[in-house]
Amino acid sequence: MIVGVIGSGSIGPDLAYGFVSAIAREGGRVYLHDIKQEALDAGMARIGTYVTKALARGKLSESAARAVKEALVPTLSLADLAACDYVLEAATEDLPIKRKIIAALEATVRPDCLIGFATSGIPRAEIAKGTKHPERCFVNHPFYPAWRALPVEVVLSGDDTFGERMIRTLEKLGKVPIITADVACFAADDIFCNYVSEAARIVAEGVATPAQVDAIVNDAIGGGGPLNVMDLTRGNLLTVHCQELMRDAPTGSAWFEPPAILREVGNRPWHDPKNRGDGRYDAALGKTVLDRILAVLFARTYFVADENICAPSDLDWLTRMSLGFRKGLLSLAEEFGIERVHAVCTTYAAAHPGFHVPKSITEKNLPRFRKNVVVTRDGDLALVSVRRPEVRNALNRETLSEIEASMKELAADDTVKGVIFTSQDGALAGADIGELASLKTPADCEAICHFGHAVLDTIASMKKPVVAALNGPVLGGGAEISMACHGRVVGPELVLGQPEVNLGIIPGYGGTQRLPRLIGFERALDLLRTGRSVGAKEAHAWGWATIAPVKDFLGEAKALVQKHLAGEIKLAPVDAAPIAVPEKLPATDLGHHSRAIDAILVSVVRRGNALPLAEGLALEAKGFGQCKETVDLDIGMKNFIQNGPRVPAAFLHE
Repeated sequence: MIVGVIGSGSIGPDLAYGFVSAIAREGGRVYLHDIKQEALDAGMARIGTYVTKALARGKLSESAARAVKEALVPTLSLADLAACDYVLEAATEDLPIKRKIIAALEATVRPDCLIGFATSGIPRAEIAKGTKHPERCFVNHPFYPAWRALPVEVVLSGDDTFGERMIRTLEKLGKVPIITADVACFAADDIFCNYVSEAARIVAEGVATPAQVDAIVNDAIGGGGPLNVMDLTRGNLLTVHCQELMRDAPTGSAWFEPPAILREVGNRPWHDPKNRGDGRYDAALGKTVLDRILAVLFARTYFVADENICAPSDLDWLTRMSLGFRKGLLSLAEEFGIERVHAVCTTYAAAHPGFHVPKSITEKNLPRFRKNVVVTRDGDLALVSVRRPEVRNALNRETLSEIEASMKELAADDTVKGVIFTSQDGALAGADIGELASLKTPADCEAICHFGHAVLDTIASMKKPVVAALNGPVLGGGAEISMACHGRVVGPELVLGQPEVNLGIIPGYGGTQRLPRLIGFERALDLLRTGRSVGAKEAHAWGWATIAPVKDFLGEAKALVQKHLAGEIKLAPVDAAPIAVPEKLPATDLGHHSRAIDAILVSVVRRGNALPLAEGLALEAKGFGQCKETVDLDIGMKNFIQNGPRVPAAFLHE
């Protein structure tokens, strides 16, 4: 893939670094273009700093750093972008200049080259007006810090083929595309800029200082505080620009008028870095400020949802990931409760003419949505996709519950003939370790296994074919839920494993029972006891993957379901019958792993696989509970949380 980024100013170098990090190892190339040499030099210097820091922190290997440097090309010539598959213009918020850049770009690149506009609020229709190929032109709105922030708001062009390419391209570049309507400021900046403006009004009115506003907001909902974010991004004047766009939009009013203090502060910081001021506040001030902030946040969030600017599930994830709050704003509204949401919004509206309270709040009827699972349709197939990319799609209890509910709904939907189970990027990194570490007793451990078994049984027992489409790390609970599906299609980057022994536990969602039935007892026991992983080719050769690894793992998964529906192949859950269990086990080098946990694991695997699957799963749950009685479970969990997966735990084998 060849990518171009136009503009080496505030966000262009960050975007270029993020893109090249995603594609350099596969031979991709990224051009960073600007018309000024000094801007290019500054941008490349900034990228060099990122690489140096990543090397020092162990985030990049020497070979990966070399690949990044070799694949990134600074250029003053727009002609160098002629071979690009995708170009993102990130040079300006000035509409006439933006249009001139796009015109020059269209005269340079191929007709099928995708073009993105990085804008905080200008509608796509305005930017794309007069373009030769509007069908390949999209708003791509990134977030701070642009090199590692996952979400990108996308306004589609209306062309399905180009739209699908745009989505796949952004995913390949390591981003999570969030579709929004073509309105001023889209979804996130509508909410964010109004939030910042309200904070500025509070300061301008003398109600609270910048330090107090930030402390009150951060203590209540996280995110660092609105004015602190302005200092990080130097975004005061950009906020003014967005407020004016919303003021002049068909849904605008005088309430959106940007407060004068934003212009007055301009590019200066709200906080003196040497003396940030006293952020202490009493309960009365805290309530006054927070109620005003919440009123704006909730009203604008539900405006976006009610007007179908962004789907609720997308919006909740977007507001958490792009704005940094401890929860998405729809989830926060549920936490605060509809009565408080209604009260703060209507009270604020009474004092602020032109402030709109959305219908869902006035009628106290907030939309229902899934937080971690997205269900979409492709003809007669449904896609159930886990979306927690910030934790590699780890499966916590809430996510498993949403998967189960989704599968039950699809099982009852006669228009759905088959289901693809996947994730936002094909990875399923395992169970949520923090959640497992919080379990207090052996009974708690056994209960969470029974819960997981029930979810997986919902998948396995579906009368419609369910195929997992996977790539990247598929570990622990991720591997286990995949084995409950009726087939598995994997990409070349699959890394498959059951690494639970590294944590001082055994698999608890069926891994001790389904894995041996899929790949054979001895192979499975080796993987379970050592915690080692295998790649895509081995996974297929051993029978875990249904077909050979393919790059288009999602497309092939859909094709596999259609073959089943046509009667060409037969997809089925793992055979629940007992399997032959050898009397003598092969020798295994356990390395640093706990002998105490290994004894529990071997007992569960040997006894359980000699029984029908349901009885084996019951033994697994009891074995998982037994792990809680060992010292080594506590050691393994604490080591992982404190040191990560690369540092072996110092087990005591007891």
